[in-house]
Amino acid sequence: MAGSQEFLDQLRTGILLFDEQGNIFACNDATLTLFDATPEQLMGGRPDNQKVMIMGDDGAPLSTDELTISRILRTKEPCIGSILGISLPGKRLRWILENGYPLFDQGRLAGGILYVDDVSTFREERNSLRLLNAVNKIVLSATNETDPLQNVCDALVEHGPYALAWIGLVATDGSHDVVSAFASGTTGYLSQGMISTSGANARGRGPAGTAIRTGVSQVIGDLSVAEVFAPWRERAAQFGLRSCTCIPFNSGGRRAVLNLYAKHVHAFSVETVSGLEAIARELEFVITHIRSVQQITATLEEVTRVAEALRASENALSDSEERFRLAFENNMAPMVFSDINDRALAMNDAFCDMLGFSREELMGKDSRHFTHPEDIGITERSHVQLLGEEIDQVRYIKRYLRRDGRVIVSEVSRSTARDSKGRILYFVASERDVTAERALNEELSHKALHDSLTGLANRALFEDRLAQAHERAVRHGGVCAILMLDLDDFRGVNETHGHVVGDHLLVAMARRFEQVTRSADTICRFGGDEFLYLAEGLANEADVDEVAARLLGALSEPFVIDGKIIKQSASVGTVAWDGTVQQTDELLQNVDVALYESKRHRRGQYVCFDPTMHQLATSRFELLQELRHALEVGDISMHYQPIVDLSSTKVVGFEALMRWEHPERGPIPPLVFIPLAEQSDLIVDLGWFALREAVAAASSWGSLESQEGAPYVTVNLSAHQFHDPKLVGVIEQVLGISGLAPQRLIIEITESVTQHDIDETLETIGRLKEIGVSFALDDFGTGYSSLSYLALLKPLVIKIDKSFINPAIENEQHEILLGSIIQLGNRLGKVMLAEGIETRENLEHVRHLGCKFGQGYLFSRAVPCADAARLVGRSFADLVEETVADDS
Repeated sequence: MAGSQEFLDQLRTGILLFDEQGNIFACNDATLTLFDATPEQLMGGRPDNQKVMIMGDDGAPLSTDELTISRILRTKEPCIGSILGISLPGKRLRWILENGYPLFDQGRLAGGILYVDDVSTFREERNSLRLLNAVNKIVLSATNETDPLQNVCDALVEHGPYALAWIGLVATDGSHDVVSAFASGTTGYLSQGMISTSGANARGRGPAGTAIRTGVSQVIGDLSVAEVFAPWRERAAQFGLRSCTCIPFNSGGRRAVLNLYAKHVHAFSVETVSGLEAIARELEFVITHIRSVQQITATLEEVTRVAEALRASENALSDSEERFRLAFENNMAPMVFSDINDRALAMNDAFCDMLGFSREELMGKDSRHFTHPEDIGITERSHVQLLGEEIDQVRYIKRYLRRDGRVIVSEVSRSTARDSKGRILYFVASERDVTAERALNEELSHKALHDSLTGLANRALFEDRLAQAHERAVRHGGVCAILMLDLDDFRGVNETHGHVVGDHLLVAMARRFEQVTRSADTICRFGGDEFLYLAEGLANEADVDEVAARLLGALSEPFVIDGKIIKQSASVGTVAWDGTVQQTDELLQNVDVALYESKRHRRGQYVCFDPTMHQLATSRFELLQELRHALEVGDISMHYQPIVDLSSTKVVGFEALMRWEHPERGPIPPLVFIPLAEQSDLIVDLGWFALREAVAAASSWGSLESQEGAPYVTVNLSAHQFHDPKLVGVIEQVLGISGLAPQRLIIEITESVTQHDIDETLETIGRLKEIGVSFALDDFGTGYSSLSYLALLKPLVIKIDKSFINPAIENEQHEILLGSIIQLGNRLGKVMLAEGIETRENLEHVRHLGCKFGQGYLFSRAVPCADAARLVGRSFADLVEETVADDS
């Protein structure tokens, strides 16, 4: 994407431009952050020239020819959806999504533009969900204690970004050693006796021993520098292991630790460790569950054997029944026995506690009495299968309704008990409460797909919905649209009221957007103060206008946040599409470009995407970079247009005007480059340059010892610069260095600058007047401020816009308005200055109306400092004679 630097730097998306050699010549702040580089390090090179390792989605290093920039230059085609890993020295591994497009100049490949997004968090959450699902499958299919432990190690290496996974068990011989019982991946690193739980020696003070000893998970972000890892540092380096985490857990009453090693530093975030701790808890649950099932199975087998020998030994049967009763009653796993009609015969305390009912309330009832209404039928279907001897055991998930109304989720393992002849006696169900586990899964799923602040869909969910909408459009036709909404000057809200109020405002806006979102559409917080809206099933492209108007209408009423009334507008870019569109990724880039055009021309409105916008945006971005370079190398200069006392025709001052002489394009008009700079932070740098140059020039117009009667200089300030807290201090410093009297400097601002924050404006004006600097109200009559503003602001000079002096269409009302403005200013005691005096008729006219000062081409164009010095003290008559002589 291209556009102003300030606008680009606010985007989370990294953007860079490269030439036909693949060298980068422009980028935004997000790109610099992703590559951990300064502009000097990145400009003129390529991402792969940095001290980074770039790898593919599978973790394998990529060659230069495989990178997105190389592929674009080689194929001259867009390269969409590339996922790359960036390994920065001493930094956490980042994963980025790249979308690149070639740029052509008159049919010749001139380079390209690359959009880069950090998808590390999304990939991390996706991996956590994928790992948890894989572990759940392992747990559900487990029949013994050892298989799930080894299978989990295998799954962590296969599905997670881990080089080594191993489970250590504390030795039972009292040696404090940790035995490597299960492992997968780079197992050559491991050796017996390398870890201890004793804090008395170095082997026990490492992360694994500390985790077992303290019961707290340990993380080491960089194995090469961690002091506690010194005994294993060299060995880890030999196997390419860079970071690790150790998660303690209980393996059937035996202390254990789950150890994960990665080939990248800082691979284990807080969220990642939380997911791994959930996996460790799953291991604890499955081992407890398997032991419970084994205990019950053994008891049932014993009961069966005793039943066969009933005649031979009544005492043996009694002892066995007692052992069975104790195993059943004291089992931690909820258990229930039911007859062939599925009525409860017996249940243990754990089952009663899980449901919140007493044994008397449950006895003799089937499970429908306490099953969630939507899950009735699950147990019944499995009962029919068991009774029909289609299966001998079954496992399923169902929900119960507790006595207190809470819903719990249970994993049920149900099997058949038979007599010696194989006839069904009853059914045994062993259960596990997985409510918390399911809630964690749902929470992880929700976090992976929703914005944490507003609760709206996030980018991942939006892109999924976008892909589905595209498939529907291809199959069934119809028009869809994407609208990107960006808040106007939201930074001002944060700076004025604080980020807490800003966050509350975003939440309030999200609720309003939800109220105008159709059920078939999707509203998403794209990041920062940007929102995306996906509209489906539109009749035609004209319907997009109605959707945009509805979104902007949601902001028409002011917000009341923490007692503060905030009026917040927004700009919208739109792009409409149908089933003929091949790539949905390009739609997001297009709507981003349309949004930029909206903010550039029509803030508070919407703009529809046009294909020509891409090249225009790129051209503006390039011109802005050239303007920044011009300021650095001295291609920017200040010229000065004389201001004349219309009664005496004497030059009394000069207006400082900026000029740009481009080495290839020639003079660039201010009307082109000033608006471009105003959309970035460059306008502030240009403003300081203008101030310093103008004050230095004015100090050269006559003696500094006696400055009374010497010409003054006026300097235009942008809104950014006028509201900069450093303004007054910088002006004092510049005046002090030059020796210029403060009365000879006049600051020019427009009406729109004063309306930004009237209290702040008045405070700044007051501080300027305290140091002796006056100000002029520029382009008066073209803004929207009321006349009451003049009484509040009290400007020394009011500059009448040239559109009143040389109107495009002259009429009587125009004449009356000009006369009224001059008369009003004079009665208020202001110095009235007419801009754009180009003819003697203009001059005589404004003099007749009582205007005191004037400037325009009749007197002189803006000239360099040296030429301005020669105009000091000259009269209007002299200037006219000089002009006539030059024209001849």
